[in-house]
Amino acid sequence: MLRVAQIGMQGHFGDIVRGIPEIQDCQLVAVARSWPDEPIEKLSKFPAWNPQTRVYDDYRKMLDEAGPDVVSVFAPYAHNGRFNIAAVHHGCHVISEKPLAATMDELNRLRAERDNAGVRVTAMLPMRLHPTFTAAHKAVEDGSIGEPFLVSAQKSYRWGTDRPWYFKLRKDYGGSIPWVAIHAIDFIRYVTGLDYAGVTARQAVKVHRDYPQCEDCGALLFEMTNGGQATLTFDYLRPRKAGSHGDDRLRVAGSKGIVEVRLDARTFCELTTNDREPKQLPLPDSRKNVFIDFVEELRGGKPHFLSPEDPFRATEVAIKARDAADARKTMPL
Repeated sequence: MLRVAQIGMQGHFGDIVRGIPEIQDCQLVAVARSWPDEPIEKLSKFPAWNPQTRVYDDYRKMLDEAGPDVVSVFAPYAHNGRFNIAAVHHGCHVISEKPLAATMDELNRLRAERDNAGVRVTAMLPMRLHPTFTAAHKAVEDGSIGEPFLVSAQKSYRWGTDRPWYFKLRKDYGGSIPWVAIHAIDFIRYVTGLDYAGVTARQAVKVHRDYPQCEDCGALLFEMTNGGQATLTFDYLRPRKAGSHGDDRLRVAGSKGIVEVRLDARTFCELTTNDREPKQLPLPDSRKNVFIDFVEELRGGKPHFLSPEDPFRATEVAIKARDAADARKTMPL
């Protein structure tokens, strides 16, 4: 029996509590609050809940008593790191909401604890699994656009009616770059096969001033390891009347062509080259449950879609990009 425990219920925890019942010999044995008043009992409405699931006010007591094999962490985002470190220190595999940590010191400690314990740590970065990004990745990998040199990416969200209390304070929220832009930081690496060499960034709070430490717009400029460039914009400025909650885009220009992804009310991946007119690529059936995919590797099956270092690299770049924006400086990566 694979014993799963969960800390908190913030962010995108649905893959965990919906995935557990789909996995043979897997059970949610315990849940713990990530802050004193968190209504963790609401998890009882999800399929993973069972009569044996125990509720804890103290996550440390839960880790000591419940003996989980896997811990899922969904705390206010700037607090994920301390819970992740505690779970790994107890010898547990971890699947965490992103970012994995809020500072480089915390991330480095988590990596060291992971290596010492010999466990696996992953993050909720599921956009690699979307068919549009899978198709774009394959086009670049196949050489259809030649060598990629110029990338532009966008993450745009509706603000909604309100946001949780912890979005108001950086010490609890962690910043919009590690929460929003991190998705594009990861899918740029995935699609292009390139890594980052340096970053300059700017961010601001211009519209939602009642959340004074939640940046609602920003832009990042990366130097890539092959000498190319990538730009990434993020915002919470998508209009309420827009056709979808999010508007995600990617354009990769290479030496022989361009591949473009749009993911909003319209969904497509389009390839244009020196030898062919613009054509929408067929989209593979690549959607899957992140937790089920993670457990498959833990049980000796095919590798998880994120390598052991992918979530750490995405978190590292996001933290340093946020710090570059705060300092209004260029930072090496």
